[in-house]
Amino acid sequence: QTTKRRNGGRNKAGRGHVKFVRCSNCSRCVAKDKAIKRFTVRNMVESAAIGDLSAASIYQEYALPKLYIKIAYCVSCAIHSHVVRVRSREGRRNRAPPPRIRWKDGKKVNPAVTAAEEAK
Repeated sequence: QTTKRRNGGRNKAGRGHVKFVRCSNCSRCVAKDKAIKRFTVRNMVESAAIGDLSAASIYQEYALPKLYIKIAYCVSCAIHSHVVRVRSREGRRNRAPPPRIRWKDGKKVNPAVTAAEEAK
């Protein structure tokens, strides 16, 4: 029988069994190596209330705390919420991570493009 993916959709390698984690969206049990994991860093306060807090605070330069969350999705929820996308047969063979988008002065900066321009 033909296989869809070289790794069977998992990162298990030689291990026989892997513990389960619960999907952050639907609470489905999904193997830890199969789950789509994302680490999100957000401000604890939404952007609309930051101005109100800074005005009410007695401290001049108060660093607002951040919220650090590791989210695990099952495959269904990750596709449904556009965390990952369905790829073509040729696209599935590409195992390289997608290019990281960096922000500088409010603009998107692609590190690969800037490195190529500097090399010229």
